[in-house]
Amino acid sequence: MNYLSEFCGSLVFLLGGYAYMCNISLKKTLVGKLNYIELVVAWSLAVGLGLAVAATTGGPALLNPGVVFGQVIWNGMAISDAIIYLLMEFLAAGAAVLICMVFFWDSFKASADMPKRGIFSAYPVEKNMVLNFVQEIIATFAFLFLVFVGIIYAKGNPLVIGAVGFAAVALISLSLNSTGFSMNAMRSVFSSVWFALLPIPNKGKEKVDWSYQLIVNLVGSSIGGILAVIATSVIAGAL
Repeated sequence: MNYLSEFCGSLVFLLGGYAYMCNISLKKTLVGKLNYIELVVAWSLAVGLGLAVAATTGGPALLNPGVVFGQVIWNGMAISDAIIYLLMEFLAAGAAVLICMVFFWDSFKASADMPKRGIFSAYPVEKNMVLNFVQEIIATFAFLFLVFVGIIYAKGNPLVIGAVGFAAVALISLSLNSTGFSMNAMRSVFSSVWFALLPIPNKGKEKVDWSYQLIVNLVGSSIGGILAVIATSVIAGAL
């Protein structure tokens, strides 16, 4: 059930966020254009509810490859368990992209001139690989540190865990947001693989920026996640 909970929580998180991105990025939708506060609320709800669903169904609610890596490095998670959790996150990303592709099929078809890779992955305000790498580490650490400290005091209550996730995403999205606030390789890198593989209408020759995704959104966010796991594990041990 732990593994299934990881899939369910990740799917709720990603589907909520990707569907909102489809609504503001494509033609023939009821939303139509970006309102940044609305975007922050949508992603905050998606992450908060994803955490709550994962916690309610009995899982550790990792929902982030960086957190998985941190649990392996610092808390002794078995490699076999880590691989399954990562697989669940990867499959959830694929399911979320697939559902959005089907649900918004006509909108994708009507949006030949609209960029689409940004629906499923985060890119910076201005590309500067070294700076973006550092920004991603800092933003990911800050976000996950807030979530983990909240979880320590939530004592397993899914509603509190979800509320903490909502508040953490909202705060970081309104402050440390220069890299598009991915803070999660599942949200950007895993989905980029599925974006490249699936027959999304009018995707055309639009390519994933793999150097950015792998260096910033995979390595950068993973380092931030590992550091957050270490820091909060030390705090929990001291308490």
